Amino acid sequence: MWKKPYSYREGFVIDVGLILVGAMLQLSMGALDWDIFMWPANIITLAIFVLLTVIVYSRRSKSYFLRFMTTPRAAVPAIVVVVFLTLIMGLTKQASPQSMTNDPIGLSRMLSFWPFILTYVWMTAIVGQEAMWQITHASRHQWASLLSHVGLFIVLTCGTLGSADMQRLKMYCEQGKPEWRALDAYNNVKHLPIAVQLEKFTIDEYPPKLMVIDKNGVPIPAKKPETLLIDSTFKGGDIQGWHVTIKKRVDNAMPAALVKMGNSIPTEMMRRLRLDSLGQSLNKEGYLPTQNPGSECALLVSATKGSEKHEGWVTCGSYQFAYQGLTLDNGRSLVMGQREPKRYASLVDVYTEDGKNLQTTIEVNHPLTINGWKIYQLSYNEEMGKWSTLSVFEFVRDPWLPVVYIGILFLALGAIGLLFDTRKKTNIE
Repeated sequence: MWKKPYSYREGFVIDVGLILVGAMLQLSMGALDWDIFMWPANIITLAIFVLLTVIVYSRRSKSYFLRFMTTPRAAVPAIVVVVFLTLIMGLTKQASPQSMTNDPIGLSRMLSFWPFILTYVWMTAIVGQEAMWQITHASRHQWASLLSHVGLFIVLTCGTLGSADMQRLKMYCEQGKPEWRALDAYNNVKHLPIAVQLEKFTIDEYPPKLMVIDKNGVPIPAKKPETLLIDSTFKGGDIQGWHVTIKKRVDNAMPAALVKMGNSIPTEMMRRLRLDSLGQSLNKEGYLPTQNPGSECALLVSATKGSEKHEGWVTCGSYQFAYQGLTLDNGRSLVMGQREPKRYASLVDVYTEDGKNLQTTIEVNHPLTINGWKIYQLSYNEEMGKWSTLSVFEFVRDPWLPVVYIGILFLALGAIGLLFDTRKKTNIE
């Protein structure tokens, strides 16, 4: 071993050595804290790394080991080890840097795991040396390979060092109140140069579903409950031996007595409606349409099985009143599951410190981009459902992302160039 020329065996030994050194660093120092690379530390680190890459390349003629770095015998083992550690990361549940774990090794935070970091840096150094060789030796016909190596080097370095400057913040917006503050992962309050005022929250729900539960409230069958989708075309259907028909449907409904009382019953009392005499009397009177906050879909259903027949109201309930099911046989009941959201969005007014003012809609997978920030619809008050007066937004800012995109563009152009170059060689042959 270590006799010239070096083989793949020496390449793997280098990587094993880096893993052992990383393990000692992990045990002695703990995981790497990437916050130390926040601006301007990351740009300084990048400049030093690029300078070292140039210096190392300028000295390669005097060192066999430095020349070895630009050979497949060094690159292939480095890639194999990094891919292997990445595979472990994919198969291991990863924890955020802020959460507590019982992982003494550090595999649950692979991006801060020293063996992974050292092997990653080694692979990046190899890519840097190859990029330098391409810059100094590549002819105009080898532009595709040059772009590929330079693009990969940009992605590996800027994507890693730039992650320290990425910000993810949560903003809780109440309807009608402009909000400038957000919370970071440690629940520290951050004042933003952007304010958001929630004007209206809207939600589109999937049609209600009916299911049968046992006396313990477990859906039947337990592992894969049988359901009836009550869409606009539903006329009747069979579930667990019962034929169900809809006699009346009220999409926005409340107990009739509650509507007559002007929604004056306290919410906590409404949650106990099914447990007291007041609730029984309210349910017997049925449900009326209303646009009051807290209204929910109610169905007057008929369930028959042979000569047995049951009829009554079924609703999933809301934060204003409890759910109601239709009692069947053997302690089983026909109930409506909680409505599932299909789409939810927030109509907002957005203000910035530099004088911008716009009204727009933010919804899931359709973020708003403004002043370098992306604003995502993250959540809402799930207890209130479609009547929520609260929206939770996620603010994401990654100032290094445009540079990473440039690297990806170089990679894409290089891949296209290599593809055409391969086709030309095939045609010539």
